[in-house]
Order: sequence, then C-alpha cells, then structure tokens
Amino acid sequence: MNDKDIGLIAEDNTFGAMLRSQLLTTAAVAVVAFVMSGMNASLSAVAGGLAVTLASFIAAKLAISKRKDAASVLGSMLKAELIKIVLIVLFLVITIREFEALVPWALIIGLAAAAIISGSAISKRSKYLKI
Repeated sequence: MNDKDIGLIAEDNTFGAMLRSQLLTTAAVAVVAFVMSGMNASLSAVAGGLAVTLASFIAAKLAISKRKDAASVLGSMLKAELIKIVLIVLFLVITIREFEALVPWALIIGLAAAAIISGSAISKRSKYLKI
C-alpha cells in the first residue's frame, strides 16, 4: 500500500477549493453587509476578505517545498504562515489608510469569515487523515 492509497497525497484541487470557498464566503458577507448598512459596509467586507484570500494565495505558492523531509516541509510552512500574517497586516494597513468610508465591523467580519473558511478547507484535504 502506498501513500496515494491511504490518502496521504493532497488532491490537486484542494488549493483551488480553498480559494473558491474564501471568495464565496467573502461575497456572502459582502451581500449581508450591503443589506444591513449599504455599499461602504459591503466594500469593507470585501476588503477584509480579500486581504486574507490574497495573502493565503501568495503564502501557499511560497510554501511549496522541493524537499520532502519533515524539517524542510515544516520550515516552508512556518515561513509561509509568517509571510501570510505580514501580508494580511500590510493589506489591512493599506485599506485603513486609503478607504475613507471604512466600516470596521464589516472589515473584521469579512476578514474573519475568510480566515475561518481557509482553515476549514485545508482541514478537509484528506478524507482519511482529516489533515
């Protein structure tokens, strides 16, 4: 029995599914924010969700390690996570500085929803290991 037989190899579409889930969740939060408080709240929610989605995309591309030993994989993951956090902070600083009509609660909910969906999509990548 090899790794592929027991589900240790991640499916190719896991990353795409994570991004689609984040974008759909961000859109749903933006619609709710629009209904509750208007266009500025909707745009704030989109800004929060996109901060996480873009940072996740960039970090995931940087996390790919050519070496497959545990230490190098862990090192790549930790570097990518640090880069993701720095990028989220950078995107949020830019948003706060440039978007004059920012609605803070919508920004935070958009960010939180995209971050939660990101974690749940990754946790579903193996039907056998739940990793």
